[in-house]
Amino acid sequence: MGSSGIPDAQTWSERLVALTHSKWLLPVLFAAQVAETTFVPWPYEVAFIALCLAARDRIWLFVLITALGSATAGTIMYTLGANFLDPISAFLGIEGITANYRETFAQEGGKYIFLSGLTPIPSYLINMIAGASGYPFHEFLALFTSSRFLRFLLLGGLLYLFGEQIVGVWERLPRYVRWSLIAFLAITISYWVISDFV
Repeated sequence: MGSSGIPDAQTWSERLVALTHSKWLLPVLFAAQVAETTFVPWPYEVAFIALCLAARDRIWLFVLITALGSATAGTIMYTLGANFLDPISAFLGIEGITANYRETFAQEGGKYIFLSGLTPIPSYLINMIAGASGYPFHEFLALFTSSRFLRFLLLGGLLYLFGEQIVGVWERLPRYVRWSLIAFLAITISYWVISDFV
């Protein structure tokens, strides 16, 4: 606890380490990934990176849970697209985008599915169009899940290899620098979430 009564960054780090071994963490992480891959725009990677840095011994488990959450969310969005894409597009005001994707999806659908899982762009629209276009479900699920697994496997691998160095640099920073970085990150995340809803 800092002199001002506010827990310092080291205390927060210790709490994060304890959190990584909570019995509730994996279900919450799974639900968070499902939410992020459906309609809730938030930077899941920030939480993933923080957890991996706090518990390098659980990185591969976090990767697996993330892939399972992605597969579940992808299935949900595929099903919604197969049944309700037109009214959902109208509600979100993306009819034009949907129409453009539909035109080329039959020829290049596999590429779009794989890239949407491999990159941090929102994948919900691609997944819905896959369902609406009648893209084979098992092929869709294999492409999307494998690309998400690969994305977080690479990220987790980098954190496993270099996580100790990253944590070491963080702990050597002055407390005011750590708090400034935390505040900047919080503001950035808030802007990201709000701008996606406005």
